[in-house]
Amino acid sequence: MIILTALALATPLAAPQAPASAEPTQESLGGVLATPVMPPLTGGVINGRMLEITLNLPNQTWQERFIVGIPGNMQTPAPVLTLFHGYGEEPQNVLQNTTLAQEAMSRGWLVFIPLGAHKFNYGIDYAQENIELAFEFLGSRVPIDMDRVYGVGFSMGGGAAASYAARHLDPDGIQFAAVVNHTGTTSLRATYQTSNDFNLFESPLMFGGTPDTQPFRYSRSSTIDMDAIAGTVDLRGALSSNLSHIPVRHWYATMDANASIIEQTIALDQAMQQDGADTALVPRAFAIHSWSTLDNQAVLDWLEPQTLTRPAPGDVLRTIADRDGAWHDLGIKQTNAEELTPILWTVQPQANAFYAIETENLAEVAIDATEIGLDTGAMMRVIFQTKDTASTDIVLRGIDQMPSAVHRRGSSPSGWTYDAATSTLTLHELGGASGWAAWTILP
Repeated sequence: MIILTALALATPLAAPQAPASAEPTQESLGGVLATPVMPPLTGGVINGRMLEITLNLPNQTWQERFIVGIPGNMQTPAPVLTLFHGYGEEPQNVLQNTTLAQEAMSRGWLVFIPLGAHKFNYGIDYAQENIELAFEFLGSRVPIDMDRVYGVGFSMGGGAAASYAARHLDPDGIQFAAVVNHTGTTSLRATYQTSNDFNLFESPLMFGGTPDTQPFRYSRSSTIDMDAIAGTVDLRGALSSNLSHIPVRHWYATMDANASIIEQTIALDQAMQQDGADTALVPRAFAIHSWSTLDNQAVLDWLEPQTLTRPAPGDVLRTIADRDGAWHDLGIKQTNAEELTPILWTVQPQANAFYAIETENLAEVAIDATEIGLDTGAMMRVIFQTKDTASTDIVLRGIDQMPSAVHRRGSSPSGWTYDAATSTLTLHELGGASGWAAWTILP
């Protein structure tokens, strides 16, 4: 149970305002920079079973405000509906503009509505870091059903929900089991190009430049790369492949005046189709850009049976990492930070083989051989191929004894090491190697 001091709000929050055309400030963005002067945790009751909480932690750039709805009939463990606000909104506006929260709570679900640092965040990296901290806070205090955490976002929030799902694939962390993207800004390049407020995007408080001068910061918060000026879409240009195992429904109003966002929504659906994902468009015959064009009961009915799907042996996945960490069953370390790291990979138990191909910017890929379904007591194969000249270590954990032999392309190279203390075998792919490398490991 969350135990907080009840702090009644003295005055209602003002309606959200877009940033001025001048250089944005924290005040115009509707956020508050973290400061050691403030306490690390404050909160209060908004109404009924709704709490508003503020985190002000030392490792934060911005404070994080979020609303938690705790139903009286809460399931144990509880599914979580995460609502991502639109441009210029904040958590309380979501409660005002849609009844999704109340309807989810009537089903015994927890509701989580993060600010994401400020009202105009576009799913930027520090906004997602804030949401991670808020999720950690929530998960440490209430029983979350880790297989039934859902994301629903509108407009800017639709893109942020999809991006958050694509960037959070750690099996030990909170992942989304399904996402509803309502007319989301899934390409921040295209959103920048069609926006009238370049000062917002280029501000040092945001992306710090244009999509051409800061391509990584834009792409890591996008799921597709659309060039609205050139009229092109690179369906492999951002993180959409990371959604291949996450069911997504893309809602939009067919007569919405924001044509570019509709194009982005349709393009993400097409990109996911390329990966064989569970994806579909849900067009609605409306002419407004609003939360209200969602059919709330239909959304919740679709989400309710969805459970987290994890990659299984035999699946072929294209995973794109934007930072070091756990990505499904892979531990990834990048050669260069501030760049994307794609890897096409699969585990084939019948062949007792691990494939990692078409890699770029990959310094290390680590797997637990036993956990991913390989038989460490039989001959194993590792197939590797890179598209650049970087050196890569392939780390196999769970190897209980030193192999009797290790071959690369039929020869016995010196480029491997075994650590008995950690039961780890490391295959060293040296920079500049061309073509495919087939490793054979004999027990």
